[in-house]
Amino acid sequence: MFEKTLDISRFLLAVSSTNSLADPVLNNHNYRVAYISFVLSRRLTYDNDFLSNIIISGLLHDIGLLLFSSSEDILIIRAPESEEFSKRIHLHAEVGYRLLKNFPLFSKVALAIKYHHTPFKKFLDFGHKVPYASQIIHLADRIDVFVSAKLEGKEPYKEIPNFCVDLKDFLLRSAYKRLLDPRLVRLFLKEISPKEAFWFELFNKEFLKESLRSFLENYSMKLPFEAFFSLSQVLAYLIDFKSPFTATHSSGVAQVATSLASLFNFTSPDLKKIKVAGLLHDIGKVAIPNEILEKPGKLTREEMSLMKSHVYYTFKILSQLAFDENIVEWASYHHETLDGEGYPFKLKARELPLGSRIMAVADVFTALMEDRPYKKGFPLGKALEILDSLARKKKLDKRVVNALRNNLEKVEVSRKTAQSRAREIYDSLRKLVKEFTRS
Repeated sequence: MFEKTLDISRFLLAVSSTNSLADPVLNNHNYRVAYISFVLSRRLTYDNDFLSNIIISGLLHDIGLLLFSSSEDILIIRAPESEEFSKRIHLHAEVGYRLLKNFPLFSKVALAIKYHHTPFKKFLDFGHKVPYASQIIHLADRIDVFVSAKLEGKEPYKEIPNFCVDLKDFLLRSAYKRLLDPRLVRLFLKEISPKEAFWFELFNKEFLKESLRSFLENYSMKLPFEAFFSLSQVLAYLIDFKSPFTATHSSGVAQVATSLASLFNFTSPDLKKIKVAGLLHDIGKVAIPNEILEKPGKLTREEMSLMKSHVYYTFKILSQLAFDENIVEWASYHHETLDGEGYPFKLKARELPLGSRIMAVADVFTALMEDRPYKKGFPLGKALEILDSLARKKKLDKRVVNALRNNLEKVEVSRKTAQSRAREIYDSLRKLVKEFTRS
């Protein structure tokens, strides 16, 4: 039975985990910031909307890092007092804001994310234009960055007495210089930091994740599937925009898969599901380094093994959402083949549903039509020859390839339209990056 709603806690925790996959340096950082922010906020208010939004803001505050981040960005963000010397630290915050602001569910969250690196002295100048939540996220972020730097390679529980002394000094200095809100700093130092249980919870990944899920579930937040359908497009941008060569790939695959599925009389709900599956089929690529995604030559055996892992990560991330197994299978089996020699599960033809077969054809066709570091996009005729060859070798489903061939003009128009829209958004964000780089 197709679920009409999605548990927001599962969705947010799954999306937040992609930051850790994208850069191990940020491992569990989003979870810890969300937890610190919530613990602080619960001492300020009992307002359910504020508390739920503060957790969401913490989980998603670095979502912009999945786009256009470099080693320089990571180094700046990991510097506790980086606001004082770098404007670029605001880039990922602005990107996150622009990605989320158009969704009513996340409008307040988007604004908190936009200003989450704003020093307190500048925050005061904004008046009521900037939500106070941004200062809470800001303090939580700086606490975690400072402590994480102190703990690098050490056992957290043993180091609590040591880093707490240094942390107190850092926070008081930052409050004195008006970088952090003095009120929040006093609250944290007096009511939160002295409690060992707070630190024990913070540095145990499983307990931490369970606590965040429990907090979110307390607010009974359900995401309508229609809203998730829209958010899937945002996630596709996060995946594809890692590289200019894949900037419109998932948008194209989703549209081709939807067009092909309509030819096989998929129901309206199933057409929506296959579009979501297409948008998210490569979500696991957040774990693949850009030097592999953009390598101009053939991948080595070791590099290819790493590349293959993206499908497994897709499977694990989407499985965490636990809302519809069709979407998981259609998205995660797109590199399986009818002869059983695909990857990563080595499934046989009888184990591959039609949706997965459609996705495989949509993925190969879209990739053939795109420019990549190692090739230019193929002419239509050549692309069809390659698809026919793969069908003869039982890599792709011949029925699906024939459906594409017989409806080529219609499918091509819809693919180009979808990818053109994605390209416009990508170009606007690239322009934003250049502006921050110049400043």
